[in-house]
Amino acid sequence: MLQELSIKNLAIIEEAKITFGRGLNVVTGETGAGKSLLVAAIELVLGERAKAEWIRSGADEARVEAVIDLEDTPELSGALAEAGHAETDMLVVRRTVTRSGKNRVYINDRAATLGFLERLGQRLADIHGQHEHQSLLRVNRHRELLDRFGGLEPSQRRVADLFRSVRDLREQLSGLEAQQEKMLSERDIALFQHEEIARAKLRSGEEEELEQERERYLHAERLLETCLEGERTLYSGPEAVVDTLSRVQRQVEEARAIDPAFSRPAELLETAQHYVEEAARHLQGSASTVEGDPDRLEQIEERLALLQRLKRKYRRSVDEILVLGKTLAGQIERLETFEEDCRDLRTKIEYREAELLKAARALSEDRKKVAKRLDKEVETELRAVGMKETGFRADVRPVRGESSGKALEEPRLEGLGIDSSGMDQVEFLIRPNPGQPFRPLQKIASGGELSRIMLAIRNVLRRTDGLPTLVFDEVDAGIGGAEAEAVGSRLKRLSEDFQVLCITHLPQIAVFGNTHIKVSKRIEKGRTRFQIDPVEKADREREIARMLGGIKITKKTLAHAREMLQEKAPTEDR
Repeated sequence: MLQELSIKNLAIIEEAKITFGRGLNVVTGETGAGKSLLVAAIELVLGERAKAEWIRSGADEARVEAVIDLEDTPELSGALAEAGHAETDMLVVRRTVTRSGKNRVYINDRAATLGFLERLGQRLADIHGQHEHQSLLRVNRHRELLDRFGGLEPSQRRVADLFRSVRDLREQLSGLEAQQEKMLSERDIALFQHEEIARAKLRSGEEEELEQERERYLHAERLLETCLEGERTLYSGPEAVVDTLSRVQRQVEEARAIDPAFSRPAELLETAQHYVEEAARHLQGSASTVEGDPDRLEQIEERLALLQRLKRKYRRSVDEILVLGKTLAGQIERLETFEEDCRDLRTKIEYREAELLKAARALSEDRKKVAKRLDKEVETELRAVGMKETGFRADVRPVRGESSGKALEEPRLEGLGIDSSGMDQVEFLIRPNPGQPFRPLQKIASGGELSRIMLAIRNVLRRTDGLPTLVFDEVDAGIGGAEAEAVGSRLKRLSEDFQVLCITHLPQIAVFGNTHIKVSKRIEKGRTRFQIDPVEKADREREIARMLGGIKITKKTLAHAREMLQEKAPTEDR
């Protein structure tokens, strides 16, 4: 809800601050007083295009600031948080326009882009009149509004779920077929590589073991000499180490009998004796196993050469080649099941497409029924606001794929374009006079006529839209009397679900307001000054009387104004 609007240096407005309330806010004033400037200021904070000529003469820039209460629209607070702004119940939008055409936008004192403000503005308010900022003029919203009006959202969501399911299944099939085609083209290579790797009978760690074995065979003579010489030195040769240790050990034992301090050396010598004997036995055993074997060495060389060739060919280690072999085996096995998988997936797609087509057709039929009901209700509202000859049609027609780049068009779907919304394009059409063709809403030329059409549509759809604020400009153009009263009552009814701002010249509409604002201008020191004031109680009677009787306000017009206010104004304002 728009709580407050501050304006500085916009056209004739040097500085102004306006407070709005809930329900119906009416703005009145003499012709040319500047009421439309309020609409221009609201457009600016909603992200509409700015014009340099809007800047007040003598000023370098114009600034508009709006305070918006988001308490009743928590989804907007969440949208702000998603865009990186702090989640809050109060939104402050400030926009500055310079003569160079540059814009500065701040949302809750944080810089923002004009594009983001425009997107946010589309969710904050609609301005009805000769203005572009009207969601009802955006055809892509008409289908959504029709579905909400008819309570068709569950059916539409089912269509959307089926559409996504069909799309996902088709993507799976496409990916599977592409993978299959690629694998078939590489099948012969995969088979050859798999057989080659399998034939090699590779084993993890084999290469290291073979290299170690080759080293032993290459140096067998030296190893044998080391074993024999070592064994003789330690055990069997003259003056062997073991004999020397035995002699020293006996001497130390004799010393220990004299002095217990020799116990530790005696123990160490005994241990050394055991270790030397053990080493000699190992050397003797190794000597019996170390021998040259030219045939085995040749086998080892050939095996290592094979491993090196495979490593170079596949540019992988032996362990990685083993993994590759398993992968190739899986691919070859997978090829055998591909066709079966594709058949299963095609069957599933056909079944799901049939479900989608059935659901989309049912939704389409329901939309056509709801559209007829909407047509009647809107035309009833149009007659009530003085547009007795105007016809309305919610046109439901096939998508045929042109409305969405993601629509599905397949022979199985009978050539119909189906997207996540169904198989229909919905557009609201108007026929100004009998005998004329129905035309899109945006083709209606008159601002006042368009405002009343929007008022009629809004009253029928009023519980289907989440916009918090609606602005009506020129809604009273070309009407009066009972028609004006009907417009006022419908604005009042609309204000039960929205905050409504209405600029009006007619007292029959103004008396319905919860909040009344008066705009005026005066000449001061040769310059035009804009003034805006809240109108309450006796002042309101005088303003309604002015609207009734013109320049001269008489007792009769005051009494008439008082009577109108007592009859139509809200209880709290009486």
